[in-house]
Amino acid sequence: MCRGRKYFRLQDLSTLSEADFKTRFEKQDAELRELQAHAKTQCLAVKKYPRAKRHLMYVFEGLRSSDESDFVIPAHFFHFQEFDPEIMRLKDEDYFQYYQPESEAKRRDREYQQELVFRYRHYLSYDALLQCLQLNDLVDSATLARIEAHYTFLGKFLHPTHNAARDLHEHSNVHSGKTAIGMDQEYSKVAVLLAALYVCYNVAGLVDEVVGLIEDAPLKYVKEAGTDALRGLTGRVATDFPYFWFLFNDPPLYDRYNYCSHHASNEELVAWGHYSNVPKERVPFDQHIYSHLEHALEGWSNARCGVYRSPMS
Repeated sequence: MCRGRKYFRLQDLSTLSEADFKTRFEKQDAELRELQAHAKTQCLAVKKYPRAKRHLMYVFEGLRSSDESDFVIPAHFFHFQEFDPEIMRLKDEDYFQYYQPESEAKRRDREYQQELVFRYRHYLSYDALLQCLQLNDLVDSATLARIEAHYTFLGKFLHPTHNAARDLHEHSNVHSGKTAIGMDQEYSKVAVLLAALYVCYNVAGLVDEVVGLIEDAPLKYVKEAGTDALRGLTGRVATDFPYFWFLFNDPPLYDRYNYCSHHASNEELVAWGHYSNVPKERVPFDQHIYSHLEHALEGWSNARCGVYRSPMS
């Protein structure tokens, strides 16, 4: 809603065969390039839509403010603002009504419901959001993998999963054998810290987005952003808690150490000089969020890589 300058329109060609769809795509792509060469279109690209078979997506940039041509309003601002889950999911005829609407009103309601289903499916659902983030170059494949890991981990608590909460407690493998609600054991200190880290990183990220919007606003609305103090505050999260690998921060020292311990050759270690110098693009993300944080908070030593000291020491 703050930085998604690109949006798309879909063309449903699912009635075509795969061969005919391929031919249509190539034709549309060639026609678009011709129009672009003569500056006769605002369309940026035509692509195969990855979330539905035989659909084409036409990519545009905008939407632009009518009185500020340089100020782009992301389409997601309107998608979010105009979405109503009650209208999308609930049918009026299944619930109490004071009077029966006319057939024309019913038809309009069905059309609006279908519009909301389309809006949710292609712009606001989890998978659709990932697609739109990629379309706007706001995430790369590595960041996408981290989003999936964190989303899946947190989803175990939003959608109750067997033993998910138990695993976060002290002595989680101890079962009392009695009938009870909850557990006698406390949540572990690592679990409490993990919750706090999620709050810190998420709040800092949201504030950064708002700050960026203010900084990029037309002078007509914001003459002086005055956001330096906020930027300094949000920037401290990644520097004060670098041992938690969230979405956009670099691999923590533990992950570099762990990678070098298991995958780096002796020649690479010599070339890098120290495990902290391993190129960040070489370090893969650990999908096991909770146990990974437990390990990152401990101290480790390795004959090849040396010593990793706990950030808590």
